[in-house]
This record gives sequence, C-alpha cells and structure tokens, in this order.
Amino acid sequence: MSRVKADHQPMIYAVGGGKGGVGKSVIAANLGAALALLGRRVVLFDADLGGANLHTFLGMSSPALGIGTFLSGKVGRLDEVAVDTSVESLRLISGAGAGLETANLKYAQKSKILRHLRKLDADEVILDIGAGSSFNVLDFFLAADQGILVLVPEPTSVENAYHFLKSAFYRTMKDTEPKGQIRQILSRVRGELEARGIHSPRELVEQISREDLEAGMSLERSLKAFRPGVLINRVREPGDRRLGDDVSLACRDYFGTGVSALGSLDYDSLVHQSIVRRRPILELFPGTAFARGIMSLGERLLRGSG
Repeated sequence: MSRVKADHQPMIYAVGGGKGGVGKSVIAANLGAALALLGRRVVLFDADLGGANLHTFLGMSSPALGIGTFLSGKVGRLDEVAVDTSVESLRLISGAGAGLETANLKYAQKSKILRHLRKLDADEVILDIGAGSSFNVLDFFLAADQGILVLVPEPTSVENAYHFLKSAFYRTMKDTEPKGQIRQILSRVRGELEARGIHSPRELVEQISREDLEAGMSLERSLKAFRPGVLINRVREPGDRRLGDDVSLACRDYFGTGVSALGSLDYDSLVHQSIVRRRPILELFPGTAFARGIMSLGERLLRGSG
C-alpha cells in the first residue's frame, strides 16, 4: 500500500465486517482517534447508512448536518457537513438523520459520495461501512485504498468473512474493463464450474485467461488492487492471534491474490465501559491493551506496512 498520493488526496480506509457485532464501529472510531493523536487530519465517515451510530461512540448527539444534507444539495461539498469531535483533528461526517432512502443509495448518489471523499480536506479518511455484502457495502469497501475486514475468533465470523471476501472479489471481477466482455465470459464459465473442475476464484481466473487472453490480463491487472487486510478483534487465547495469518494464507490460495494480516486486538472489558460512557477508549483508558493495539495499528497503517 503506497503512502504517496500524487494529487494530495487523502488515504481512505474502509472498516467492514462480514457480519454485525464484530466491533467494526468501535475500531473505526478509535482508529480515527489514534490517527489524529499521531498528528494526522482525520475524517470519519459513517457509511453504515441503514444504521448510522458512529456519533454515539464519540459522545455526540446526532449532528444536524450529515450525508443527507449533502445528498439533498443543500451544500455543495462533503467537507461542509464534517463536524468537529472531542478529539483534536478528528471530524465526523454522520449518516444519522438521513432519510430512509439513503440506506439504498442510487448509483449516482454513491458515485457522488465517492468522488467527494477524495476531495476532503484531510490526510486520512476512515469509512465505517455496514455489515453484510450488499452492493453498496462492497463498493465502499472496494473504493478504499485499504480495506480492513474485522472478524472475531468464532466460526460464524470466519465463515462470514470468507463470504464477504468472495463477494468483494467477484464484484471486482465484474467491474473489470471491458465490463461487457468480462461479464459474458464470467456468465458462461461460472455456469459450467463443476464440469470444468473449477473450485475456486483463482481457478476461475485461470480458466478465463485460457479462453480469452486479453480478458484474463485485464482481470489480473484489476485483481492486483484487491488487497484487503484482515484484523482479528477480541483475542482471548494465544492461538487466536494466528487466525489472521491462517485466513490470509487460505485466501491467497483460494483467490490467488494478496490478503494481508493486519494483526489483532486483545479482548478488553474496558471497551464496553468506553461504549457505555460514549467516549473513545483512547481518551478514557489510553493504557489498556486494546488502546495500545489500536495505536499500533494506526502506526503500521501510516508506515504503509498494512
């Protein structure tokens, strides 16, 4: 992941999860605080438009300005709805208070948001995206410079993480140029998976390359950008720390592309207290294991080692 942006655009991180309840919003809020404490100008964007509550983790009432204000045309720039938080150099673009229609963004609305995210006056932008694998969720995740997939050491979470990554992978394939040609080949080949002995996306890409070299080369170029990171949350046992590496290795074999292990965050009972008190744990309990882990994650991301 390159830290150099030729036109001084912000780096964009998307924090997602294959299922709800894995702690992605807590991580997004505290990662934003960590990067701000490390001297960066950070904007948090609550992209969970069907259940936006990121402001709650920051001790804020639902802001009067938010994504709905921007989409309605009442302001011309996304920057105008970014509000200050209690953490210096950390601002929030809230999804709270927006109309129900924002939960299912139209293509033009989503494109407008993605364009303006790149124009924000910030060094880093963190997207807290919704759970699941709807098109809007996947598109926000794939639009980021670094996708961060959060999972916990539980079988259902791991299963949902694989499902999310598979959906994101196929979404990337379908959006590869030339789209029409790629989709026709995908439709034909995916309909004959068992007959052709294709059992993984990696094998599917290899088969497409054999059928159409130009399409295969386009896919390979596009899929090189598919490099999400896996972050393990709520680690309780030493063996849990290996889960990120295990998932990363399995994904490399299955997808044929890089999925990096971003490390782990320890289970910490004080995280719950910070949520109840509506403050980032970095403000309330900066010396805890979770807080130290978040700061370490922020430092690694800034070094570009994610």
